[in-house]
Amino acid sequence: MSEMNGKVAIITGGAGGIGKATAKLFIEQGAKVLITDISEEALKEAAKEINRKSLSCFAADVSKPEDNEAMVKKAVSLYGGLDILIANAGFEGLVKPLLEYPPDMIRKNN
Repeated sequence: MSEMNGKVAIITGGAGGIGKATAKLFIEQGAKVLITDISEEALKEAAKEINRKSLSCFAADVSKPEDNEAMVKKAVSLYGGLDILIANAGFEGLVKPLLEYPPDMIRKNN
């Protein structure tokens, strides 16, 4: 039996390549997965590709605290808890060390 069996995971950036691959692996190992992404259309396509009962989708913008809270509430509502967060969502921007990155760029809504 896998250590992932019965675990609940949220994967941000879940409609992209790494997010989809992670979701597939977690589901194969017995986890229930909520993928999130900023694009509802991309999420629908990812869900079709993954095509598993233990997968759910939630459109969210991780730069918005209220969306982060809502995705956690959704996972808890659907699956009864949350064990794992894969913070895979990202955006393109300046290439700098994190401590030198302008905070307003991190908060920027793309």
